[in-house]
Amino acid sequence: MTPTSNMPSDAQIQGTTHDSERYVNAIGPRGVIGIMTPGPNVNVENEMMDMRPEGVINAIDRYYVPNQKIGANADWEIIMKHVAANLDDSVRRLKETLMDHLVLGMSSQSYMGGEKGSFALLEHLQRVSGVDVTMGAQSAEQAFKLCGAKRIALLTPYYPVIEHNAISYFTSRGFEVVHVEGLKCKSIIHVASQGYDALRDATLRCAEAKPDAILQLGTNLHYCYVAADAERWLKMPVFASGPVIYWSALRKMGINDKIKGFGSLLEHH
Repeated sequence: MTPTSNMPSDAQIQGTTHDSERYVNAIGPRGVIGIMTPGPNVNVENEMMDMRPEGVINAIDRYYVPNQKIGANADWEIIMKHVAANLDDSVRRLKETLMDHLVLGMSSQSYMGGEKGSFALLEHLQRVSGVDVTMGAQSAEQAFKLCGAKRIALLTPYYPVIEHNAISYFTSRGFEVVHVEGLKCKSIIHVASQGYDALRDATLRCAEAKPDAILQLGTNLHYCYVAADAERWLKMPVFASGPVIYWSALRKMGINDKIKGFGSLLEHH
């Protein structure tokens, strides 16, 4: 047989069909959530599997993004160009699961272009996927409104180029960003290496600005347990981006299970 190494990975072979008839999944009778995440993101898949209620399927697609060496704003810009170039193919692959809901498991892209860019991306993904979509920016806004927060602090693994977009989004939506704690991680894999103690200390620096709530951006930061603990120490809402996104998706799907261990949203709302 002739090797097919030169064939695009998503090439359509002659005779291919796409059956759209739906069946109830044996593992996931309550719904299928399609989750897009960048290739180097090793955190989203595992955290969201740990949060998954019984009867729900998480279908994961890892779209290509290089584990770019990051030393300046321009490096993050290259990463985001890869994301923009590869999202639609990721949606196309996930559509084959006949998913009920789509999650963008990367918070940074949801803030690019501020308010206008974020909602344009949301509308685009809804149109391409044909299902409702949950992204980080709108999920965080939903969480802040739920707890009545107006003054917010952001904890990120980013450089300012990403943070400026997030600040623009929240300012346009009526929030005051009183502090940004940027860790300036050296690569996406370096983001995933940040441990509990470093993230705790960064959280405490955010708290010094006396916000109404703290939000961590960057879904490859393993922050979910730090956030859950910090809510007890600080007596304020502390939100990890992955659980916020997953919580919002579940609630949109009408799945109201209370899940312990990932903070106040999933446990109480």
